[in-house]
Amino acid sequence: MRPIYAHALLLGCLVGLPHPAAAADSAIERATLTGLTTMSVVVEGLPPIAEKNGLTTAALQSDVTRRLRQAGLSIVEDADAYLYVHVTVADAGASLPLPYLVDVSLMQEVTLPRGLKTRTPLQCPTWGLNRLGLAGPTLVRGAVTDRVTEFVDQFIAAYRSVNPK
Repeated sequence: MRPIYAHALLLGCLVGLPHPAAAADSAIERATLTGLTTMSVVVEGLPPIAEKNGLTTAALQSDVTRRLRQAGLSIVEDADAYLYVHVTVADAGASLPLPYLVDVSLMQEVTLPRGLKTRTPLQCPTWGLNRLGLAGPTLVRGAVTDRVTEFVDQFIAAYRSVNPK
């Protein structure tokens, strides 16, 4: 497939997604946050195109950590549970907007209950939101930062719904 047609196809798919591509913020997912006392924040390294357009891993890490602490959540290094922020930005070429995906999820240790001789805990997402979007190169930093902030705020609301102050 020629690159311009591939970009047009991707653009068409993204435009048709007005709602989250996936969301896990139901009562069941919120219940998994009950009793959580501490967590860490992990922001996955960003692709070069994101950093080229002013979006940095360090800035996202700092913003998310600050926002959670301001909401009264206990953020520590190396906790078993962590809020995981993963941002992907694709380089669609000079003439097209940049497609991006923002994924924010809470990772926790879980153990499968069935028939395992040793119950090795696994890190699994127990709450999360993600969404695809498009933004011009000069706007991608703000668009991604706004989406991460929105999702972190939704996480705080989910956390507070099962862990009132």
